[in-house]
Amino acid sequence: MTTEKIKSLLLMNENKKITVTLLAKKMNVSKATMSRMINTFYEQGLTLDKGKCQLSKKGQEYIEKIQEKIKNLTYWLQETSHLNEEEARQEAIKLYTTLNDETIERICSRIHFNKVFDQLGDLVEFSGHYLEHHLEPGKYNFSFTLFHYKDANVHSMANRGFEHPAYLLIEQHQGFLVFQPIEMKKELLKERITISSKLKSMKYFIQDKEYDCFEKNDCFYIPITDLNFFYTKEERLMQTSLTVKLKVNLLKGHMPENLALLKILFH
Repeated sequence: MTTEKIKSLLLMNENKKITVTLLAKKMNVSKATMSRMINTFYEQGLTLDKGKCQLSKKGQEYIEKIQEKIKNLTYWLQETSHLNEEEARQEAIKLYTTLNDETIERICSRIHFNKVFDQLGDLVEFSGHYLEHHLEPGKYNFSFTLFHYKDANVHSMANRGFEHPAYLLIEQHQGFLVFQPIEMKKELLKERITISSKLKSMKYFIQDKEYDCFEKNDCFYIPITDLNFFYTKEERLMQTSLTVKLKVNLLKGHMPENLALLKILFH
């Protein structure tokens, strides 16, 4: 959607009784141009009546989601530049129409984490429960590495069995570490064949007690409520680690479950 359309929808959401004539004047375009835009909104289901500026429920939900992202981009621009609030807001609208969703999500998650880091102050250790109640709902990417359980300096082969990065999902004051398993392939030169494998199950340990990850949309979910996180103020890094048990499903048969050390870093 273009910058002009986003600005028009924002004005319509701010002023529920705005007319086509007034909207055209505010947008500095002709009434005919604005009428065509309003009709396009109606065809998309964003307005209630053809030729009118009143947003439908779908239109309100759509622009409110955009408005929240623009608000975050505005804050980010003010923090990283010398723009005043209105200048930053206008630039944020332009950015929204040019950046892809993934980039916007990364910027927004960085903003939310910075706000939480500012609140932490000198706090070094805290529980996942704290994050669940202080982070805004959304997805927060993190880096992770799986190491051999008996040698924390050696990467586990299972590290290649996941999409990188993974993400922290916050919704309804609940948080989950979400991991997407992917197919692994290994060539056996002697036999001249390629073996395909994929992680079949994932378990995790908290205080030596074993729990099953629950699966949804082909992803493994680990709740963060009882996990301990550590924050380094000087570097603004947050990390945690836990032991996991992984089982791989091979093309021909199964491999036994193996333990691995999972280290997670938010930065």
